Amino acid sequence: MTKWILGVLLLGAAHVGAVDFYAHWADGKAELSSYEVVQPRYGALRQGYGVMIFVTESLHRQTFIKADPPTPEADQFYALKLNHILNFTTGIYDYSVMTSVFSQVAGERHPFELRRISFSAQEWCGQVFDEALFRNGQIDGHISSYFASEGRGAYQLKQPARFVSEDNLLIRIRELQGPFMDIGEVLEVEVLPSFWQLRQAHQPHATVAGRIHKVAEEQIETTTGPLASVRWELHIGQRQRTLWTGIVRWEDGDGGRGELMQTIRVPYWQLQANADEVYRRKLGIP
Repeated sequence: MTKWILGVLLLGAAHVGAVDFYAHWADGKAELSSYEVVQPRYGALRQGYGVMIFVTESLHRQTFIKADPPTPEADQFYALKLNHILNFTTGIYDYSVMTSVFSQVAGERHPFELRRISFSAQEWCGQVFDEALFRNGQIDGHISSYFASEGRGAYQLKQPARFVSEDNLLIRIRELQGPFMDIGEVLEVEVLPSFWQLRQAHQPHATVAGRIHKVAEEQIETTTGPLASVRWELHIGQRQRTLWTGIVRWEDGDGGRGELMQTIRVPYWQLQANADEVYRRKLGIP
């Protein structure tokens, strides 16, 4: 089970249940949170670090790619993007994993409706790229892998009723546009596992029966001090996760876990000078 802890820490109005989403998230900055991570791989627990970057941008309505000028406003929609970065070492070589999740803020069916996931993993054996678009009840994706058994290929599947994506839940359970669920509520769902989970297990893209439980409000201790939080539990087939809202902490049934180190809010794409490496030190990452 994965446990998520979401904490009301995040820089003013970025907290759970924030009413004016655009006043906070349209300020031209991104929210960067760093994590101390333990990642199971090859039968051992590996030390690593992660970064979650939440930022808004406009996507093209047809391609779901970032819209450049002079794209008419009618051809764009406002999205919240999560870049979820994971780095860890296995013996002599290291892994670099990144998942990008694009959610339409004012979705057609609900707030933060999933539109696109892009995933890449690099390690010394090779690299993998996997991308899927989500629209009209369909999932259309393609994968390019260094494994001969996977090679290059496309996949397509229907979104079942009560569909959720594990990757997109990291956005939805933050409840930035009002409650996603009530405290104590349990929701039976069909879950598309995270692309990183599918990659690790070499599983095909398919949904599995799952359950989301918004467990309780809690007070937890973190490196930044005590935080009011909400604990969520996610069951995906035989796998379980727990998270605490923020995202402040998570725990996996296989021993994997992550804990928040620091959060800052900056326009990171402008911080390219050597002197700007100070921000990495602020985040506590190499």
